Amino acid sequence: MRSLELAWSRPYYRNVLPKETKISRCSQAEAGVDFLSTVLAKDVQLKELILTDWVFGSKWGYRGKLLCALASFLGCQNQLETLSLLNANLGIGDVLRLLGPAVKSSSDRLASLDLRGAFREWQAPYRDPKYLRLLGRLHALTTLRLDYPALSNHTLNALASTASKALKILHISVRDSDSRQHRVTDNAWRDLALACPQLTVSYTIVNISHYEDMCYLLLPSVPLARFHMFSGHVWDQSRSRNFRSTVNLLINNYTNTLADVMLQLRNNRELLDDLLLAMLIRCKHLTRLQYDGIIRSLDTLRDICQLQAEHKTGFKTIRVKSRSINMQNHALLDDINYNYERKMFDQGVDFRIEDSASVMFFY
Repeated sequence: MRSLELAWSRPYYRNVLPKETKISRCSQAEAGVDFLSTVLAKDVQLKELILTDWVFGSKWGYRGKLLCALASFLGCQNQLETLSLLNANLGIGDVLRLLGPAVKSSSDRLASLDLRGAFREWQAPYRDPKYLRLLGRLHALTTLRLDYPALSNHTLNALASTASKALKILHISVRDSDSRQHRVTDNAWRDLALACPQLTVSYTIVNISHYEDMCYLLLPSVPLARFHMFSGHVWDQSRSRNFRSTVNLLINNYTNTLADVMLQLRNNRELLDDLLLAMLIRCKHLTRLQYDGIIRSLDTLRDICQLQAEHKTGFKTIRVKSRSINMQNHALLDDINYNYERKMFDQGVDFRIEDSASVMFFY
């Protein structure tokens, strides 16, 4: 056994009495402890351990024994390369209770760590001394995924000062429900980028729409390669979302690093056509752009196809799905398809214009 995934199934409570549910929870936790004891007795050395959907187990009783057994098991794993606590939804103490033995036994091998959703939403571990100390001991770490409450100047300093130059991917998830009262400074990002020259940063932004809530994330020294933004349907109507400033900041700060952009801008009415073209022209390393929003003019799509036809962009896929297209725009799409289909085929580009009931986007 080299890979192990431990999952909590979502319980089905219909026609189950509370007493029976309590017994079931206890027996499931005991079964988990027995399984881990058996695996440990056989001296199994894992390369990958993944906890899946433990958010469902967080409200269950009898999990203390299971966490204790899991911590003991992790303390005996000397070959562990990947540890994922995705959506574990545990307290800070419980997360560190698992992370501590894993780092102690596999600090020279652990290359991938996923802490997204590991901590409960209302808890921010970014100042916890033990958390920072454990991060600093991961000398072989190449990929780290975490939420904004687990990120701070202290976090970046720990990675820059004690971790090796191996760190290549730092994936940061930022949600509207996260604690975002603290700010990460540009100097901290600069120090980390100097210590880890191969580092690329990824942002996933969920339900945060306004430029004022975005600009402090998009600092000049962040080696940003991937930016995915999901704006959601609800926002503060008393102020403008000002997407133009956000996209302008992406273009100006990350001309030499940006490779993958996804913008899902529901109900946006701002003109972005010119900025999408500017991003394609100026960001030379951009290989993926997905836009889910309003295009003011279909000439924008024609310009994109022309850039590809002139080898000024290097896309392998260009697809368009449209919604609420009138007869005139439908004719324009047919004309674009007629003029560029052969050119895209000659370049090996997967080029499609589809008429389906979804929001227009291209990538």
